[in-house]
Amino acid sequence: MEKNRRKKDDAGVMTKTLAGVAALTFLVSFICSSYDITFSHVISTIDVILEESEYYRSTKEWMASSIDATWQEVSIPSRKAEHLQAINPEVDVAAGGKHVFTPEQLHFFDGTRDSKPCYLAILGRVYDVDGKKEYYGPGKSYHHFAGRDATRAFTTGDFTENGLVASTHGLSHDELLSIRDWVSFYDKEYPLVGVVADLYYDSDGQPTAELTDVLARVEKANEYRKAQAVEIEVFPPCNSEYNQNGGRVWCSTKSGGVERQWAGVPRKLIEQTTKKFRCACVKNFGPGVSGAEEVKTSSNRGDLDHPDLELFQDCSPTSNSCKIVS
Repeated sequence: MEKNRRKKDDAGVMTKTLAGVAALTFLVSFICSSYDITFSHVISTIDVILEESEYYRSTKEWMASSIDATWQEVSIPSRKAEHLQAINPEVDVAAGGKHVFTPEQLHFFDGTRDSKPCYLAILGRVYDVDGKKEYYGPGKSYHHFAGRDATRAFTTGDFTENGLVASTHGLSHDELLSIRDWVSFYDKEYPLVGVVADLYYDSDGQPTAELTDVLARVEKANEYRKAQAVEIEVFPPCNSEYNQNGGRVWCSTKSGGVERQWAGVPRKLIEQTTKKFRCACVKNFGPGVSGAEEVKTSSNRGDLDHPDLELFQDCSPTSNSCKIVS
């Protein structure tokens, strides 16, 4: 009876909370559209006002604890920067009791059989995760990885049968680097017990051409990441805020997380291959920092003459803030 009563009380609190959230969402949308101010400003103001209410404070605590519990249940164990390293494709299956598994054999190690430990594979490398059955055991958050090579799902988060596959075709640079990070994590945290003879290793446990191709793509992605890091230092990202009518972008001496002596002005930085752009803060005085030939020949204009830059529509060339119309 007590358990049922608590369930009813929780359901009542949830119903009231959801109704309140719906009403609050309508109110915020109306204010934003009517007065052309940002969502975050309205929420902050409303939060300060409602903090006077004991019910509001208790509801916030209840929601926060519920969200924390849910996140702890579904989040994959965190990766740390010191785990990151290049992937060595060679696995000596003749040493240390390592084995070559077929996909069918690996399936028997999915944690559902008391007689067999729980294994998973990523990029064809098989790891013993039996010591963390609270993550990988039957009914747990990451059981879908057990007993198979689901490399793709580690970065896409697609846990359907179509997503729980080994293929990395079509993945972006960031997604490939994420897989590299996960392999490094498992190398550090879990025993490597062998390889699966499928896409990335053959029946003798030797790397396939597919694995060689993937690792080459990972290295290319790594070089791209390094180039992006250099670009961020030269052209730091803008600050930005958006509402229903558009928004604005602007520059400061700390925008994009890059502290510097100059703020700069907003410009579109065009990626020439895709023709996509992002907002970049561009040094607009003195010598440039990009090293482009067009910049070297200009005088006292910073990097404004860089060929990959464009002005935002209807924005003054000297303004450090530009309005974006949706």
